[in-house]
Amino acid sequence: MSLLVVHSELAPNPLIEILSTVAPCSTVANVGAARSALRSGRDDVIVVSTLRDAAELLSADPLLDVVLVSDSVNQADAVLTALRTGVLDVWAADGDSAGIQAQFTALGARSHQRQLALKHRMLRQDNEIQRDQRAGRLIQLGMLPPNPMMIGDYVLRHRIVPSSILSGDFVDYFSFAQHYLAAYVADVAGHGASSAFVTVLLKNFSRRIRREYRVDMLNEPGLILAWLNRELLEQQIDKHVTFALVLIDLRDDTLLHVNAGHYPQAVLVRASGVARFLDAGGKPVGLFPEVAYTAVTATIEPGDRLVLFSDGVLELLGEKSLDAKEQRLLRAASESENLDEVWASLGLAAGQQSPDDMSCLIISREP
Repeated sequence: MSLLVVHSELAPNPLIEILSTVAPCSTVANVGAARSALRSGRDDVIVVSTLRDAAELLSADPLLDVVLVSDSVNQADAVLTALRTGVLDVWAADGDSAGIQAQFTALGARSHQRQLALKHRMLRQDNEIQRDQRAGRLIQLGMLPPNPMMIGDYVLRHRIVPSSILSGDFVDYFSFAQHYLAAYVADVAGHGASSAFVTVLLKNFSRRIRREYRVDMLNEPGLILAWLNRELLEQQIDKHVTFALVLIDLRDDTLLHVNAGHYPQAVLVRASGVARFLDAGGKPVGLFPEVAYTAVTATIEPGDRLVLFSDGVLELLGEKSLDAKEQRLLRAASESENLDEVWASLGLAAGQQSPDDMSCLIISREP
């Protein structure tokens, strides 16, 4: 075990000389230099002369062995404060060689016991976090719609594969206003618990659409996205969402599609197997106060289907260019009638994870 001394103006040079007789000793100018030295693979006891330096080091890595050299070693309150910060020991700035040697010798066992205790505590905290995440995942699964589900002549199926336990991707579909089907794929920026929390807001927004929609939204679904944009900005949650919304009039099978920054674009597959992207664009919701969205219109014939992906799917495709990946999505959508076939066509194994959340929604009009 060696010593790494953070040498500041308060560190007395005579003490450094004493420390060098106790163990292999080197000095660095500041905390930043100490971190760089530790990243290079050193295993040291770090000696600092200010509680601020100790706190800065330990906040970055609580498992570090940090010793504080202080003139206040005989003041119980000061020593207690230092120990609560996480330092391993407090040495007197005017200590002699014999005393420092004895304290250094005692550090080994103390360091081992402390690191075991800290690792046990961190493991327990990790287990608690995982339990909370698993509970959150069950809540997320409970918010998803039935899979599959039939609304009018349409069958809707979805798949969400989270990059971790919780997902920032969300899918929902429902009937409302007597003759309309609404479906969407949303991708919340980021991962983990904070992004998963936004999916709860999205589910609540689905319920509000059914209860509080205005008639003009049925012809201009971009107004629904503008409404969601205002809601997210008012919440001040510092998260934006890409959102692909589909609205189908079940009386004449007219489709209206609006897109808030979602990529890749929705794929319309005709019964003949011909597939094309529905090119629609706009800003993500939750970022800008002023947004507007123009709907793309199509008529859905018997045997047609609409396939929507989230961008996490692209992460696992082997093609090098985005254009090649888009063509791969078109082929997978046109050749596949169900989710398992889509996954197989994309070369994805069932349950295979990606660095990003992956989702797919298929809306099929029955022949």
